[in-house]
Amino acid sequence: MGLLTRADARSIRLADKVALVVGGSGGIGRAVALTLADEGARMIIHGGRSQERLERVVRYINHRGGRCRGFLLPLAEADDILPLIDQAGEVDILVVAFGPVEYRPLAGTDPASWRRMTELNLVLPGLLLSHYLPKMIERGWGRVILFGGPRADRLCGFRESAAYSAAKAGVASLVKSAALQTGGRNISVNLISPGYVDTEYLTPQDRHQQQQRSPRGRLIPPERVARVVRHLICADEADVNGAVITVDQGLG
Repeated sequence: MGLLTRADARSIRLADKVALVVGGSGGIGRAVALTLADEGARMIIHGGRSQERLERVVRYINHRGGRCRGFLLPLAEADDILPLIDQAGEVDILVVAFGPVEYRPLAGTDPASWRRMTELNLVLPGLLLSHYLPKMIERGWGRVILFGGPRADRLCGFRESAAYSAAKAGVASLVKSAALQTGGRNISVNLISPGYVDTEYLTPQDRHQQQQRSPRGRLIPPERVARVVRHLICADEADVNGAVITVDQGLG
């Protein structure tokens, strides 16, 4: 994915915007970060675990003429995001591509697991919205993309991820609430519900199982999810606001 040079930045759509991608050093978040950099946004990328992986993405964007800063910040609870908010400064675009999952039946989901899943998948994006939305409203422009789990467009039951799925259902409600509060201000807050996406985080066993479950028998490249994000963020007007959009090949 090629980036345009600094000289070209004036002619592309996000040249005057600052984008923060939480969870942007790998997987879907990395694909989104590269796509937004390709549109000229000044990037702030958060990585949670690997300094090397984060530096690779930052170096790649800057080497190709983009503008990018990276912050490594492990996240164990929602308040851990606060130092990143302080360091990042003002942002026009917020993408939260971070959200860990734990597979446990309800009987094996202890209080610590409930807290982790709720804090990191629901409270954390809620804190970010509470901080950034008022400033987007003041400026009269903003774009927010959050991510749900599979089938986040409707209430579903899950045998081994009840805590994670319940938190992600709350994120869908969060997006709807934010859209109601920002309607008519050229701000959009939308949720992407991806299916089985091919990322470096999958084990060989995970990859095989998900390929078998996928409607087309193969995983979705993260760049395809990033194209949907680009369409929503680069839109001139925030006509799509409060939407839950599935990118899952018709997973059903």
